[in-house]
Amino acid sequence: MKIGLFPLNLVLFPESIYPLHIFEDRYKLLVNESIEYKSKFGIIFSTDNTLAHFGCTAKVHEIIKKYPDGKLDLSVIGHEKFKLNRYEESEDTYAIGEIELISDVVEPIEDNLLNDCIELFNFITNKIPVFRVQKTKKEDLIDKTASYYFAQKVGLIGKQKQHLLEMNSENERLAFLKEHLERIKPSVSKAIEIEKIIRNDGYLSPGDIK
Repeated sequence: MKIGLFPLNLVLFPESIYPLHIFEDRYKLLVNESIEYKSKFGIIFSTDNTLAHFGCTAKVHEIIKKYPDGKLDLSVIGHEKFKLNRYEESEDTYAIGEIELISDVVEPIEDNLLNDCIELFNFITNKIPVFRVQKTKKEDLIDKTASYYFAQKVGLIGKQKQHLLEMNSENERLAFLKEHLERIKPSVSKAIEIEKIIRNDGYLSPGDIK
């Protein structure tokens, strides 16, 4: 399967919404084709001139603003995780990737692990006095992949997010997040200082899009 690629210094997760400002001609072409044909393109983490081996397909979720020169402010929504098998770069237009879609292993979610993550997440975010994330209940996660929901909001750096994206087990991702949350929990007494850690890291919630 071939798909247009958008390398960025960010990790897009399935089900997550992220705002982008599109200004390069090749990426204006890419997103306009996606809008016209209702097609997906690939967002893949790029840092230090190195392209990750796994990314996430995306669709344009909402056009926020169109500029006279063709630039766009928009939001994208993540769909499926993919593995990049081949990368074809072009000087004139966007790159093309030959990809295969990757699914999680089928497994029952460890209830205790999920409960621990919810408890830690709510404890930590409740301690942030200026920026508050709404308290999360188990029923709020029924139609979501819990690990991807938490991963947008707990201050992981790019390489940690990429590592989590490459995991094919929800239980493995939740265990990774539990360890991270336990590690930052002692810092909640310095709530003002760690406010920036708990911010959404740029991701949006559906209610943020007007």
